[in-house]
Amino acid sequence: MHKKAISILALVFTVSMAIGSSSRAQGQAGQGQNAGKSAPPKSAAATHTFISRADIETLMKSDGDHPARVVDIAKSYNLGAYLLHLSARKANPETLNGWAHHDISELYYVIRGSGAFLIGGELENPKQDDPNSESVKTVRGPSMTGRMKGYKTQKYVAGDVIIIPVDVPHLPTYEVTEAADILRVVIDPQRALSLK
Repeated sequence: MHKKAISILALVFTVSMAIGSSSRAQGQAGQGQNAGKSAPPKSAAATHTFISRADIETLMKSDGDHPARVVDIAKSYNLGAYLLHLSARKANPETLNGWAHHDISELYYVIRGSGAFLIGGELENPKQDDPNSESVKTVRGPSMTGRMKGYKTQKYVAGDVIIIPVDVPHLPTYEVTEAADILRVVIDPQRALSLK
């Protein structure tokens, strides 16, 4: 389990560095147009972000998708760490409303528990989420919701990883066979989410 957690962190680090490199490369490409102008001053070295076990355990006490931290990475994109705590619940085919996020990609690492996500397909009669809602500003970013169809059911257990790219419909709360705690890592290149 320890090796898997290190692998996940390495993957998140690699993805965040790739996004940062891409943003820097785009910025440098634009500098050719500004030849002769002085380059902006380099910022001070970034500090790290620490989320204590106690902070995570506090978030595990109530159901929901709770932001632990959302940080600005080199003024290029936001990187968020969330704790998704889910109590056991049976699958309910009547409630198939899922989301598709326009700006964010997600990596889910199952710390404990088991259940099933619905992923893929399409949303019937999709509706844009209210951009002024607290959930959009702090958890989902600009998204649309709707009844899922043509999806796949992805079962999960502790130690599994699920990656959801931008605009892929999904429903992480479809079935929870054993109470689950899931680390949700969000890559937000449009910086749509509020920093925490």
